[in-house]
Amino acid sequence: MRNRSQAAPQDIERLIADYACAPTPEIREQLVVAHLYIAEIIARKFSGRGVDYDDLYQVAALALFKAVDRFDPTRGIKFVSFVTPTMVGEVKNYFRDRSRTIRMPRKGTALLRQIEQAKEALQQKLHRMPRVDELAEALGVPEDEILEALETGGALNVVSLDYTPQGDDEAAPLDNYLGMEESGYNTFENIDAVRRAMALLDDRQKDIIRMRYFENMSQREVAEELGISQMTVSREERKALEAMRKQI
Repeated sequence: MRNRSQAAPQDIERLIADYACAPTPEIREQLVVAHLYIAEIIARKFSGRGVDYDDLYQVAALALFKAVDRFDPTRGIKFVSFVTPTMVGEVKNYFRDRSRTIRMPRKGTALLRQIEQAKEALQQKLHRMPRVDELAEALGVPEDEILEALETGGALNVVSLDYTPQGDDEAAPLDNYLGMEESGYNTFENIDAVRRAMALLDDRQKDIIRMRYFENMSQREVAEELGISQMTVSREERKALEAMRKQI
């Protein structure tokens, strides 16, 4: 994780007020550095979709730099609540611009159509959004192919956020598993909720969640790091996610 300022909230408020009255490059740099942690979180949230973490971090950081100049404290909006959706929007625009230059394979396009049809049918049957495993079972397709098609097609929003990780997959954003709305990242209320929920876990579960969702480690890597079996990692991860979901 990149180094960042540990400025106190009152110092941030003072910097914001000073910059509004007399903007200088020095104050702007301090504000940017103090909030680069948001760029880190956003980059982790959107990584694993065909774009490197560092590229996403740079896009988010540049958006933060621009947002500092656009922020108007007289509007009564908190600084973080303003810059975060701005940064998320820039990252989404980056994906959209990039997707225009990438043509989805014919097989993937066909599967995406099948997924959409299955999603509609299952939604009517279940009266809720289907999970990835339910789509996979309905189509007779492995879950990883479902996820790959959805990610390539930019359609991850068609599946339920109640999906539970299976096997040694890359961990998706933690909010996906906890049933959070994406708008939570615009206010960062979800971050505090996750921290409170994690405080209730035992030490090993905390380590597993941290490694899986904050350090992007696979279940196999976590098992090796902790000296336990991959099956134990999978079981403890599910128990931890379920416990956190009940608290959020």
